[in-house]
Amino acid sequence: MIKKQKPSGFVGTNPASYFTLFGCDSVIVVGTTTSGCVGATVVDALSLNYRVTLAEEGCFDRSGASHAVSLCDMHAKYADVVATLEILSYFISCLPIYATSPRAILAPQHRSERRPNRDSR
Repeated sequence: MIKKQKPSGFVGTNPASYFTLFGCDSVIVVGTTTSGCVGATVVDALSLNYRVTLAEEGCFDRSGASHAVSLCDMHAKYADVVATLEILSYFISCLPIYATSPRAILAPQHRSERRPNRDSR
């Protein structure tokens, strides 16, 4: 998450410095609004020579039509628009072999499953 004052996540912020430091060549963009801040961040990321992926369900706009048109435009010119589940599946594939299902990783656990209750000791 980047705290910012301008539409782009790259203007007046320092993620590009960190990305360079860690050797990143790609970014995944999520946020609001698709036709405004997300679009500005995508264009700036491409201008900085990053490969840009946009999580389709990871952004929204004030209207469905504006959202759809913005996604179509960015996919045609600036970014790969990819289903969020596909992105999460990729990240999960990078985990150790025992983590095989996105639902297993993403499913919320009950509090009692995460740690034992003090009274049950």
